[in-house]
Amino acid sequence: MAFVMRGDWQEEPLSITAAEYVEPSAEMTLRRGQRVSHLFPRSVMEEYVLQRLTERTYWFSRHFYCTLFYVGNRGVLLLDPPLGAADSLVQAIGSVTSLPVTAICYSHFHADHIGGARKLVTSLAASPRVIASEHTAVWMERFGSDLPRPTDVLRWPDGGIEFEGVTLRLHGLPRPGHAPDHAVFLLAEERVGHSADLINIDQLPFGGFAGQDPLVLFKPNLQFARDLEFDWFSGGHGNIGEKSDFDFYLGYLDEVTELIDEEIPRPETVPDLYLTDYLSGLGAEERGRLLAELNNHFSLYLYGRQIAAGEKPDRSAAGPGAFSAGLVGEWAAGRQRAVDEAVPRIMDRLRPKYGRMYNFEDAQPINIRVLALSMQPSLTNR
Repeated sequence: MAFVMRGDWQEEPLSITAAEYVEPSAEMTLRRGQRVSHLFPRSVMEEYVLQRLTERTYWFSRHFYCTLFYVGNRGVLLLDPPLGAADSLVQAIGSVTSLPVTAICYSHFHADHIGGARKLVTSLAASPRVIASEHTAVWMERFGSDLPRPTDVLRWPDGGIEFEGVTLRLHGLPRPGHAPDHAVFLLAEERVGHSADLINIDQLPFGGFAGQDPLVLFKPNLQFARDLEFDWFSGGHGNIGEKSDFDFYLGYLDEVTELIDEEIPRPETVPDLYLTDYLSGLGAEERGRLLAELNNHFSLYLYGRQIAAGEKPDRSAAGPGAFSAGLVGEWAAGRQRAVDEAVPRIMDRLRPKYGRMYNFEDAQPINIRVLALSMQPSLTNR
């Protein structure tokens, strides 16, 4: 479907890096500080968006997923063919070159980003090389992936391979959090990087930080990627970006962390979570009854106190009962209430600066909760 601008789409979300928005072009390269305009409606209305980055490297986006391809002298190197995008990729590549796809690279093993490889490979006249890290190869094997398996396996964390004048360099993330094989790939001479699900370019962080612990894992990985040598970066979602996008994320994490410390008092006391302290006070008869009614060590944690007291344990109750009852449960519920009550206040303090940015109202309440419960004592991080 062709993209037709509507009046209510005219205003872009506020760029996280004060970028200049321009119409996408498969002929003209972007200048520093520019981003593709109206990406949200284009992602819904258009079959794909194609933007030239360098003489040989192109950025492709379809339905909120994005990736890169490099045009060599005899073939095309494609990174991360997203699920459902095979036909669109063939069309986009064919619009700028008649060369076939001769190599595919997987950034990590999650099928939403590489699932298009199945259909793409079957459509090609000759099977392409499939490049991936040794970690990706292992995890595809362990999960029984039915996608085309890697033929060129790169050493973790710093392997590389040549493709028609460009070096494809692997940089395994030092603290993989989103996936065990999470990595950055650089087209070295082109100075273009790609890592799916590490950063949403020109957008606030994805809800739940894409499954990464935001301080222990996410922040060091962002810093690691930011320090690599690139001019342009594809994040698998969002726009095309630069180092300034990483700088924004690092600063945003620091700012939200400061607000959490201001709005949510740290607990004065933290309960002892040792769950078998009652055993030392039991006699032989009570220990015998306990042993007879347990069927595994998990029962000791969940129901042991009840059994020792002569009560019938409620095995139908959902959840980790030992952590949700008594003083520990009361303390945990209090921490959760403190976070829930503070989230609207923190959102109000962030809104004047960030409220017009993409992904603010929907994702940031979740992110504040995740960050608060990870950076202060709670049952989720003890």
